[in-house]
Parts: sequence; C-alpha cells; structure tokens
Amino acid sequence: MDEYVKQSIEARRSAIFNTYKVGAGEKKKIDTLFTEIEKLGAKCKDVSEFEAEFAKSPLNQQYMNLFTEIATSQSGMTEGVAEGVAESIANDVKNAVLPTRAAVHQEVFDAARDVPVLGDVIDIKQKAGYVAHLGRMFGKGKKNKDEEK
Repeated sequence: MDEYVKQSIEARRSAIFNTYKVGAGEKKKIDTLFTEIEKLGAKCKDVSEFEAEFAKSPLNQQYMNLFTEIATSQSGMTEGVAEGVAESIANDVKNAVLPTRAAVHQEVFDAARDVPVLGDVIDIKQKAGYVAHLGRMFGKGKKNKDEEK
C-alpha cells in the first residue's frame, strides 16, 4: 500500500482514538471499519486515487456515522485532550495529506477538502496558520515601534 495512503488512513483512525475514550465494543467496530478502509486503500495506486475513491465510497459515510456515534455516546473527551484535539487532528491530517499536495492534482486536494471532517480540519489548519502569521507580523511591528522609543 502507498505510504501516503497509509498515513491518510492512520490520520482518520487517530482522529477517533486521540479524541475519545474508546471501549472494547467501540474498538471492535472501529477495527472492522478500518479493515475495510485498508482494503480500499490497498486497491489504490496513490493517495489521490484513495481520497477520490474514499469520498464516494459508503465507507466514508460509515466512518462519519461511527465518529458521530462514539462522540454522542461519550460523557466527555479524555483528560487533557480537549484543548489540543483540533491541533492534533490537524497535524495528523496535514502529515497524511498535505505533504503530497504538490504531487497531487489540485482537483484531488479540493476533493479531500470536500470530505466531511477532513475538509474542516484542513480549513482549521489553514486558518490557524494564517492567524499565526498575522501574530508574527503584528509582533514584529510592535517590536520595531518599541525599539524606536
């Protein structure tokens, strides 16, 4: 299986396990679903084909349903995770999908952004990067003004 396909699948798996306490029954459902997702990934030559196939596959909806089921059955997120969940998921997705962006046609990247949750995470990561950039710009401007005094 293509390395980037593996990373993309692992990012989805991590989005569940890094966010929620998963019981034995839920773990079995997750493992069963990811066995099927991995079979799909093994059939794909690269991440762009995988993302396109996954987006139109019923596995995508099953993943979303499972994610929602676990989220609604939980009394809360694991300790200490709530603050860093968005950043953790964004990093997992970034490492799985974004490094291949240069090698993948823009249509495929756009298709990945249309995938529920995955697209939201990519948008959050891009917005966080922009906010950090603005913070650095404003920080430099303030430093320069302070130095002039």
